[in-house]
Amino acid sequence: MKILITGANGFIGSHLLRRLTSNPDYQVSGLVRETSNLFRLKDGSYHLLYGSLNEPLKDKVQGFDVVIHTAARSSDWGDYNNFYRTNVEGTVNLLQASIAGGVGRFIHFSSTVIYGFGGNRLTGEEKPPAPFPNPYCLTKLAAERELLRSRDRIDLVILRLSNVFGPDDLTTTYPLFEALRKGMPGFPAGGRYLTSPCYIGNLVAATELALKAECSSGEAFNISDGNDIPWCDFLALIAKEMGVKPPRWALPSRPLLLTAGILEKVYAFFGSTRPPVITPYRIAQAVNDYSFSIEKARSVLGYAPPTSTEEGIRRSVEWFRKYSNQ
Repeated sequence: MKILITGANGFIGSHLLRRLTSNPDYQVSGLVRETSNLFRLKDGSYHLLYGSLNEPLKDKVQGFDVVIHTAARSSDWGDYNNFYRTNVEGTVNLLQASIAGGVGRFIHFSSTVIYGFGGNRLTGEEKPPAPFPNPYCLTKLAAERELLRSRDRIDLVILRLSNVFGPDDLTTTYPLFEALRKGMPGFPAGGRYLTSPCYIGNLVAATELALKAECSSGEAFNISDGNDIPWCDFLALIAKEMGVKPPRWALPSRPLLLTAGILEKVYAFFGSTRPPVITPYRIAQAVNDYSFSIEKARSVLGYAPPTSTEEGIRRSVEWFRKYSNQ
C-alpha cells in the first residue's frame, strides 16, 4: 500500500510517518513545505515530497493508494482568511488532486471541536455541529462539509480527534507540562468539567485501522482514549508523574471568559500575531464538559485504544524531561 501523509513534519504527522514507515507492508511518503522545520524527523530516514496545499498537487499524489491528511492551521488565534485558505481551500485542493490522481482512500483529520463547547457527555457522531465562533473551529467544520460533496468520487474517511497529547507536541502538551512544573496555582472552575484525552499512540492505531476498514464513504469517527475524565483528575495524573503539586484553586469561569473576550478584542485591534495569555476558546473548553463516545470507532473500525491515558502521560512526561534538558 502506497501512503502519502500531509503535514508529515508536524506533531501528529511525524508520529504517523515513523510508525507507518516501520511497517514493511507500506510504502510511505510525507508531504511537507519547502520551508518546513524537520526537527521531529531528524532521527530517521524518510521519503519526503515538497509542496503546499494551495499549489497544484496532482503530480504529488498520483500513484498513491491512500492520502492521510493531517496538515492544517491549528491554533485558537489568528485571521479567519488564513485559516480558511489552509483548512478549507487547501483541503479541497488536495482532495480534487487526489480524485484526479486516482487515489483510492482519503483519510481526513477533523476535530471534535465541530460539536462546540455547549456541553458534551459521550457525544456521538450524530450530534448536529455547533462550533464555537473561532476561525479554527469554523473552518474545520467547513472543510468537512466541502469534502462530503465528493464522497461519491473517492473513498472518504473522517477522523474527529479529541484533545490529542503526547511526545513532540509543542502546542499543547509542552506548555501545559511547563505550567505545572512552574506551579500552576489554579484552573477554571476547579477542573471539575470533563476533558477527552487522546494519546498520540492511540490516534496512530486508529489511523492504521482506517487504512483498510470497510465503511461507507464519508463516515466520521470520534477518536480518543475512551477515558474522558475531569480536568482536575487529568492534571493530577500529570502532576503526580512529574512530582509536582496539581492546581489547587478554582478560578471563576465568568470573570475569566469576560477577561479573555476583552483581551481578544484588544489583541485583534492592534493586529497582534501572538495570542493573548487566555482566549475565549481555551476557557470555554475548560468550563464545559467535553466528552465523546468512541463506540462507533470500536464497532466499525475495530478500534480499541492500546495505551491507557496514564501510560500516555508517563511517556509524555519522560519526553518532556528530555526535551526540557536539551
